[in-house]
Amino acid sequence: MAPVSRTRNASKPTVCQPIRKNVMVELNLMHNKACMLCGHKEISEKLYGLLYQLDDVIIHHYCILLSSRSLQNGADNEGIYGFLLKDIRAELSRASKQNCFYCKKKGASISCCRGKCRKVFHLPCGMKNGSIHQYFQSFKSFCQKHCVTQTVNLSALKKSTAQCAICKDAVVPSPIPTSIWAPCCKGDAWFHRECVKDLALNTGYYFKCPLCNDVEKFKSRMLTLGIYIPSRDPSWETIPNAFAELSERQRKCNIETCLCPHNEEYQLPSGPWEILLCNSCGSNGTHRLCSFLEAEQEWCCAVCKRVTDKDAAKKKIKLESLDNCSGSSSMSEGQVSTHDGEVS
Repeated sequence: MAPVSRTRNASKPTVCQPIRKNVMVELNLMHNKACMLCGHKEISEKLYGLLYQLDDVIIHHYCILLSSRSLQNGADNEGIYGFLLKDIRAELSRASKQNCFYCKKKGASISCCRGKCRKVFHLPCGMKNGSIHQYFQSFKSFCQKHCVTQTVNLSALKKSTAQCAICKDAVVPSPIPTSIWAPCCKGDAWFHRECVKDLALNTGYYFKCPLCNDVEKFKSRMLTLGIYIPSRDPSWETIPNAFAELSERQRKCNIETCLCPHNEEYQLPSGPWEILLCNSCGSNGTHRLCSFLEAEQEWCCAVCKRVTDKDAAKKKIKLESLDNCSGSSSMSEGQVSTHDGEVS
């Protein structure tokens, strides 16, 4: 079965460098080369997949992935993600004899999988005319006439307007190609198709419903409706030092009147100009001299001190009320026992 995502990094030669033999390389727009199946030079992972070259073969990832007779006879690290050179050439030869239903040009390799439909088309031509493609299992494709029909709750259909849960813009609450309803959320679970595509490419392994965090139902529905979900780390994990600022602690004196003759961020490892952080929040700081702190003495900022004092006052009031209640109850018990003694 063909892979559903890029599982290895392809080499990225510059325009001046020659293309290496028997090695899959990732092309960019500067190479100015077109896919040999669809004829397009556009490189878009959201639309046609990235553009790769293997020897003299240049192909979009999704074009070969969705081709009706393409075979993955190799491992994922061979050829173009398992599609060997001879198999790609065989598919190119087959497609060269078929005319696209839409543009009438040769090279059509994708067939509609519904019933007796005879439509064959290029991937870009099909997408422009509302085709849907499933990127899992047998990688089926459907023309606009035979697309998978969405099942939507009646309560969601009765809404006249809805808001996309991702971009927050208006979305048509109807099972049309540009709108998607998620079954995991019972309510306003409408999305733009393009927004869900972007979400899948950015989140990868962590793809889930942005409203209820459901994974299984949401992922299953989106795969059925033609959303490509790559099996890879999310985009924010691949950015170098993306979270470096979280480990940095900015130390400066937050006292209203800082006594340091240099500046509020000036500090020494010890002594009067050593900056101590609040032992409660760890955000605010002070020079030892600015708060008149002795050696080994901890410091609590004014904000945290107010919160602590308020909590202590509430606790004191609560304890006093409990003591009063327990005292009055013991008095009542004493009175009852005395009365009982008199009666007896």
